[in-house]
This record gives sequence, C-alpha cells and structure tokens, in this order.
Amino acid sequence: MKTSGARILICDDEKLIRDLLSKALVARGFECATAEDGRDCVDQVRVQKPDVLLLDLMMPRMDGFEVIADLRSPGGPAGLKIIVLTARASQDVLQQALKAGADDFIAKPFQLAEVTSRVDAHLRIAKYSTELDRQRLDSQMLLEISQRLTSRLDLQSILNEVAQMVATVLDTDRCSIVLLDPDHSMGRVVAASDSEVQIDRRISLEGYPEIRHVASTKAALIVADIAADPLFDPVKDQLAALDVRSVALFPLFSGDRVIGVLFLRARTALDAFGDRHREFGQIVANATAIAVSNATRFGEIKAETSRLSHARELVEQRLKVVEQYQDFFESSADAMFVTDAEGVILFVNRQAELFTGLSRVLARGLPFADLVQSSDRPSAVKLLRRARDGERTPREDLRIAGPLALTASVNVSRLPGLDEALCLTMRDVTGERAVARELARTKDFLSNLIDTSVDPIVAADMDGRLLIVNQPAEGLFGLVSEQAVGKMHLSALLPEGGAASLLSQLRSTETGGVGRISPALERQVLHADGTPIEVLLAGSLVVVDGQDTAVVYVFQDQRDKIRMRNQLHQAQERLLQSERQALLAELAGTAAHELNQPLTSVLGYAELLKRRIEETDPNFKAIDTIQREATRMAEIVKRIGKITRYETKPYVGSTRIIDLAASSDIQERPPEAERSKPER
Repeated sequence: MKTSGARILICDDEKLIRDLLSKALVARGFECATAEDGRDCVDQVRVQKPDVLLLDLMMPRMDGFEVIADLRSPGGPAGLKIIVLTARASQDVLQQALKAGADDFIAKPFQLAEVTSRVDAHLRIAKYSTELDRQRLDSQMLLEISQRLTSRLDLQSILNEVAQMVATVLDTDRCSIVLLDPDHSMGRVVAASDSEVQIDRRISLEGYPEIRHVASTKAALIVADIAADPLFDPVKDQLAALDVRSVALFPLFSGDRVIGVLFLRARTALDAFGDRHREFGQIVANATAIAVSNATRFGEIKAETSRLSHARELVEQRLKVVEQYQDFFESSADAMFVTDAEGVILFVNRQAELFTGLSRVLARGLPFADLVQSSDRPSAVKLLRRARDGERTPREDLRIAGPLALTASVNVSRLPGLDEALCLTMRDVTGERAVARELARTKDFLSNLIDTSVDPIVAADMDGRLLIVNQPAEGLFGLVSEQAVGKMHLSALLPEGGAASLLSQLRSTETGGVGRISPALERQVLHADGTPIEVLLAGSLVVVDGQDTAVVYVFQDQRDKIRMRNQLHQAQERLLQSERQALLAELAGTAAHELNQPLTSVLGYAELLKRRIEETDPNFKAIDTIQREATRMAEIVKRIGKITRYETKPYVGSTRIIDLAASSDIQERPPEAERSKPER
C-alpha cells in the first residue's frame, strides 16, 4: 500500500476542522473525503473503503464510540486504521476508545504535522501487515509445491500441477516447464498450466531467443513488453499472432548448469512483476530443478542396478572357476574374501568366518564395507574402488565391526581370469597396533605435558645447550623452538653471568634446597631483541643415576603485573587529587557563602554614607576607600566560591599558596571592574 494516493476519510462535526485536515492531507498527496456525523461516516466507509479514518469522538446522531463499534463488528472493513480525534484526553476516555477498536488517538488541539505523521505511520503499518500476509500465503503455496514435488514419483503429473499453481499465484496466462539438452540447442516441454500446449514435445531453441538468453546468462529474464525489447525482434510476428505481451523466465539449475526454464507468458504487461514475483518464481524453479534432477538420478540408479545385477550373475558364473582353488583358500592363515566389483561378498574362507564371527552363508551377499566399523567404511569403499579401477592398493588398516573390535591389515587384488571379482586378504594386527598406539600416546603425553603448560619452560643440558623450549617460552623470549633447541645456549636468554649464577644457586641450600630454586625468585631475562623482561623464576636439577644431566627453569612473566601495579599507583594519585579538589571546592564554597553576608552589609552602608556626605567632607575619602577595598574583597570571595581545581603558586621561600585565578573559572577583570559594586 503506497502512502501517496491512499484514501483518507475525515469525520468531524466541525466543518472548519474537516476543511483544515482535508487541505493538509490533500497537499501530501492523499485522496480525502469528509463526513459530518457518525451515520454519514459509517455509510461512506462501506462505500469508499478508505485506508485511514480520522474520527471525532463527540458528534451528533452517532458518536465516535458507536462508529468504532459498528466498524469493528463482524463483517466490518478489514484493514481500516481508525485514529481518534478528541478534546477529552483523559486516560479513561482514551483507554475506552482503544479498547473499542481504535488504533491511535490525537488530542485536540493538534498540530497538522502530527496528524500527517500519524497517518503516514499507520499506512506504513498497514503496508507491512499486507506484505506479511502476502508472504505467509506465498510461503504456504511454496510449501505445498515443495511437498508435491517430493512426495510422489509421478513427476509428469506433479509438474503439470506445479505449472498450474504458479500461473495462478503469479497471475499469468500460461506457465510451462521446458527441459534443455546439454548443448542448449533443443528443449522439451514437459509440463504446462493449460491443455492447449502439447506435452512432451521437442522444440528448437532457434525460435526461442528468451530461453537461449536465460541459458547463456544463467539469470532470470522478465520483459514487461516484448514489442519494445530488441531480443524478440526475430520472433515478434509469431508472438503477436499468439497474443503474447509479456514473458518471465526462471532458470532451473543442476549445480551450476542450466537444465531448463520455468516459462511464464501473459497477454498483458507485467508492470507489477516485482521482487516478490521474482523471488517466488525462482524458488519454485529451484525446487522444480531438484525434483527433475532427483527423477533423472532415480532413472540412472535403476539402470545401474540392472547393470550390476547382470554383472553379478556373470561373476557368480565365473566364480565356479575359483572352486579349484578352494583347498588353497581354506588352508590359508589369512582371512580371505571374494567380492564382485561393487564389494558384495561372494565367498569367504574358514579363517574369515572366525575373523568376522559370521558363517559363509550369512556373509554371502553382504557388502564387504558392512563388516568394518562405520568410521572406516569410506576407506573400505575407496580401497575396493581403486582395486576395481586397476590402481595399485597398498595394505590398509581397517577396524572390524563386532564385539572383539579387531584391527585388520587388508590387501585387495583382482582375481586372475575374473575381471569383475576382487580378492581381499586380512591379517590380525590388533596387538601390534595397540603397542604402537601406547608408545605414541606416551610420547605425546610427555610432549603435551610441557607444551600445554601455561608457564614458559626451558630445559638445557649441563653445558647450557637448550633441550626444550615450550610454546609459552617461545612467546616470552621471541624464539622458534626448532631454531633454538640444540643450537642456542642458555646464556643467550639471561643477562651476563646469569646462567652460571642460577646453576650456583641450584647447587646451594639457600634457595629451597640442593637442586631446587623454590619459592620463585625475581629475575630479569632477555628477549631475542635484547629487551630485558621481569620474571619470577623457579628451577630444578634433573638427576639420572646420581648424575646431574640437565636443568629445568619455569618462568612467570611479570610485565602485566608491573603494568597493573603502575596503573594502580596512578589511579590512587588521581583519586587523591580528586579528593583534594573536592574538599577545596566544598571549603571554598562555604567560605564564600559566609563572607558574602557581612561584605554585602559593608558595601551597602558605605554606599549610603557616600550619598549623604559631600565630596568636600574630610570623611568622604575614608568611606570611598572602605567601599573600594570591600568591592575588591567581594571579587576575591567570588573567586573563592568559583574554585573548581587545586592550583598553587609560590609565595615566600618554599611556601606555596592557592592560585585563585588558576583554580577558578573566573577570568581576570580589568582594574576598572574592581571599583564596580558586586551583585547582591
């Protein structure tokens, strides 16, 4: 719903208000009508169906509450927005109006800008509501189309139903579904919304430039008037004879390839074909493409199943040749399987029965991949496929399904004379793999124990060569473990003489006992760029068979703690300064308040005396001096009352006093200002 051109009905018993509102709303591009009482209003609403009603509550014949009750009764106009105009702006009246069905209210007297803004707002709300309803209906239709495309196998009838539904929803005369050949030279009409179109007929795309355009650009095409589009110049006469004015085409994709189009035609211009129609059409096209692709794949699967069945019969016939080797298979220490090209088991030996726990009767006909654990099935399928394709297949470990959880080393090869059969041999390697895994876990545990430590750890032999630098230590020292281990000396990480000093402390009893530095000591270490770093350092000697073989140091980076300590000190200083300024401001305000009272009296009486005494009187000069100095004191008190900062200046020797000019927000006045009388 556009706000410009919307219909507004104004109902008020005062003609002046009706004319005023009508003029303002017409100037904004609205269509306006007026009603002078409630009965006239109800009649006009039924006929004109306005978008918004501006309704006065207090009117003759039928008041606003009765109008609202009538319009909101069953069968009343849907979507009508009612804005109440009332001079009775009490909460009870407004709540009664809103409860009766009004959407909003404006209190009289009102501003015209407020009225037009409220009207705009409610028209936008109505527009959004209409759009939501339309989207909900579109979603329901799309859901129904999707369900039809996926719930039945008779694709031909489903596509015809979809074409009819799309033509109805998008209000076009005809909807067709055309599937394209891979080279996009020919197409096949597989569905249409009307009976006039011949179904399942092939068409040459030479006569359909619009389809060729969509196939090449892979984008939807919407033409409101084909007579004005040069794309249709070669076929304008044919289209004119068919009474076609507008077209809309949406591509059907399989991957990134266009396999068809959803083709809409109309006898009128599709001027209103907007984003909603475009989105709806493309969603239906995508769902249709999936259904077509699935149907195509279903046909291919049926053909492949037939081929495999034939191949299996051939293998089973040829397998009789293998029976002469049955004694060899049965005496093998390895489990042996014979499968067809797709991995379906045809034969197992006695050892394979023991290995899998299945008799050969039960095993025959099972896919070999079903004998292994689900996580290893992709590997089993890949192994069989490579052998079938003639690729070299080295042995691969597969975990066998079942309670024993055996691990088998599997080899696959083709059987001589049987191109469609594969021979698999299995050997139990469960114990070997368990030992290998345990060794790997032990190694990984020891490595991870050091690498996952949150603290930097460095180890070195007794000559100082680095043996271990874990990840946190790499970050602390700016090193790469691979470049440091076995190549760098411990002394490169410490200030001069630091390595020897630490070793001496490890061998003393003063740092926690022989062979230990605990608790941690504050020390400096060196970054790779030479920057000193404050750390806490703990360490120990590694002793093997009574011999010192290595040293291990654990560090804790103290830079963040030092930074936080400095920031805390600065915050405390700022807090102290803030408290000092607050105290000074309170003291200054109190002093200024207490001094202003007597100063006001002194200045007032000095002014009275000056007016009563002639300038020739000997006392006039003294009174003038009293007034001038009192004025000066008043200015000083005023500055004291305006102190907002704590600023000082030198006084005598090392003594400092408060600088009133710098501590207050009052600018220095010229000398003449000092003789003016302060405000009382």
